[in-house]
Amino acid sequence: MEDGDLLSRALDFYGLPKKFDANLVRSRFRELSRKYHPDSGEYETDLLFKELVQLRDVLLSFLETETSTILENVKEDPDGFQIYKLAKQKAAKAIEKYFQFTEGNPVFLKKEDNPALLRLREELETAKEELEEFLEKFPKSIWKEDTETTLKKIKVWFKD
Repeated sequence: MEDGDLLSRALDFYGLPKKFDANLVRSRFRELSRKYHPDSGEYETDLLFKELVQLRDVLLSFLETETSTILENVKEDPDGFQIYKLAKQKAAKAIEKYFQFTEGNPVFLKKEDNPALLRLREELETAKEELEEFLEKFPKSIWKEDTETTLKKIKVWFKD
């Protein structure tokens, strides 16, 4: 089986979108391991659990390879534009996905009133960390002001 097929199978098995991060893989692994672990009583065999572990490794390996590629591109990008661009895209997609999920219903910033907010915060945390790292590495970047503005907007989602 080719790598692309295996990745597609892993994404389907985990129920993940094409754009995912390690935190999302880990949280889905925890959820699915409770379901597929032989001690859960739901399944008598450990085949699904073994597949779950194998596919988790495929997903995490893909992310490592993707990160290595990004880091290689960063060497060719002394101003850090690629880091900035990818982090901004992550944040925008996470928020867009949140609004699609909530279908434009009122936004409650208390996590007990809004379970979808917890998932959004997990996804935004990665983008937030990348933007903060961008500011540390490229303090004189022309995208500094926009990055700071984006971070302020992201922090709104973390107020309780």
